[in-house]
Amino acid sequence: MTQPKPSLTNTALDVRYSNTLYPLVIALFLSYLTISAPLAVIPLYVHDHLQLNNFWVGIAVGTQFVATVLTRPYAGRLSDRVSAKRATLQGMVALFFAGLMYLLVFFLPVSLLFKYCLLLIGRLIHGYAESLLISGHLTWGLGLVGQPRAGKLLSFTGMAMFGALAAGAPLGLWLYETFGFYSVALLIIVLPVLSLLIDRGIQATQPHQGEYPPLKQVIHYVWRFGMILALQGVGFACIGTFVALYFKQQHWNFAGYALTMFGLAFVMVRVFCGHLTDKISGFTLVKYSLAIEAIGLFCIYIAPRVELALLGAVITGAGCSLIYPALGVELIKGAPAQIRGTAMGVFSACQDIAYAIYAPVFGLVALAWGYPSVFFAAALCAVVGFGLNFYTRYYVLKHRQTS
Repeated sequence: MTQPKPSLTNTALDVRYSNTLYPLVIALFLSYLTISAPLAVIPLYVHDHLQLNNFWVGIAVGTQFVATVLTRPYAGRLSDRVSAKRATLQGMVALFFAGLMYLLVFFLPVSLLFKYCLLLIGRLIHGYAESLLISGHLTWGLGLVGQPRAGKLLSFTGMAMFGALAAGAPLGLWLYETFGFYSVALLIIVLPVLSLLIDRGIQATQPHQGEYPPLKQVIHYVWRFGMILALQGVGFACIGTFVALYFKQQHWNFAGYALTMFGLAFVMVRVFCGHLTDKISGFTLVKYSLAIEAIGLFCIYIAPRVELALLGAVITGAGCSLIYPALGVELIKGAPAQIRGTAMGVFSACQDIAYAIYAPVFGLVALAWGYPSVFFAAALCAVVGFGLNFYTRYYVLKHRQTS
């Protein structure tokens, strides 16, 4: 008995999927290296070279995410109404200028305070670039591969982002320790140019027609999903901001590898379990993922040795891995096509809010109670997200039944 031939629609989707999504993901990976490489470097540079305390370290890290949050609505509207490709390429150009600003921080013969102010400007540009890059990429990818493959798109996007995290953290630290801060700035200048060359040849998608509701309505639809994502993001914010300083205080080696272990675990779960986001309820996946994340963060909190701290980073990365695509698929199911970019932008911004707020706030926590306390507080945030997930599932399912 002969097997039925695949439909033309599925065949066309497969060709489009392989010819467009993979180059998009590669370009995103290269661009996101410029986001991850400075993560462990900025705290050390501010603390050691600019001679500022942990609160100002948190401000320097969090400023980027503040800019990302504030520009998400603009990035979403540009992606939905004008061109997702333009938003993506515009973000890459902005990354280039962020790298130039970091070069000025290193080379200009000015006071440490002025250098810090220039660094904050660079972080603002960096956040603006990230906002455009992610919103544009997601909207562009959805337009190219279609809603049925949304879970896989989100999984591959996360793999690119956190694969870049796994590679970028030790790469950034190695460049910083070997050549100095200027080498990290040069990396941030070069990689967006390569990404732009890759993405230029991929076809643009046309904006969807239809009514565009006010941003207030989009936020009302998204906020429950976003709050869960924000609470999940606290764990990564703490690891990205404080793990290098924590390891240094404990006289432990392999600070960069904590982020690497987090990123590798994150990517491996996406590789082997990413398909589940299109097959199993997103709320079910989130329930188990948040519980695993809380366990990992608690392991870092109680760690008497570097081995348990690194294991905690692995467990945390595995727990965080599927939360974004699982929630994203549930969100997209109820979002009209013409506002998906804006909705995903607002959704992603909620995670950036966690980074922006908790980096300086947890800097104060670290000053008061020490570095281990921030990981305990992050574990509690994951537990709160666990409970909120049940409420959101109940609300969404009830709304779908009545609509």
